[in-house]
Amino acid sequence: METRETLLTRRSVRRYKSDPIPESDLREILEAGLYAPSAINLQHWYFVAVQSPEAMEDVRQIMSGVVDKFLPVLEERFARNPEQIGITNKFLSTLGGAPVCVLVFMLKPDYPDRDGAMQSVSAAIENVLLAAWDKGIGSCWLSAPQRMGFGPAFQARFAPDKGEFVAAITLGYPDQQPKMPPRREGRYTIV
Repeated sequence: METRETLLTRRSVRRYKSDPIPESDLREILEAGLYAPSAINLQHWYFVAVQSPEAMEDVRQIMSGVVDKFLPVLEERFARNPEQIGITNKFLSTLGGAPVCVLVFMLKPDYPDRDGAMQSVSAAIENVLLAAWDKGIGSCWLSAPQRMGFGPAFQARFAPDKGEFVAAITLGYPDQQPKMPPRREGRYTIV
């Protein structure tokens, strides 16, 4: 896939086939994340790729708490489309059947430039999403677990000494073809 095509066609996938991701592809996807730009080249990221059935069950167990706590946010966000609440909750609790969930951490959260470190980790996440899509593997970036305060649970279970939990990324072969949301006008200026 050409770079521009990858950028313009990647969508957040929330329903996956159960097909496993070959380890060589998973390694290439994670390695792409390691090549993201980072503030003063500190490479602030750490990834844990969860794929064993037992560990995925642990992820889903933590996510069940996220679902409960996130409900008021969804009720406000989808007041005009209440059917989206159930759809979103189903995805959060089942991870859409994804065979892999990548947990992303920010090493040493006490960096003097915390904003730069967080931007670096976010760039690494985007690299993972694009590298996955380049291989025909869908993904979805989940910020709700961190937003709802479940970072410590992910840290304790999966990476107790690897820094602060930032986000989760589901990975798998898509079992849906999400439509592109309309692009909003007026989002850049050339001076």
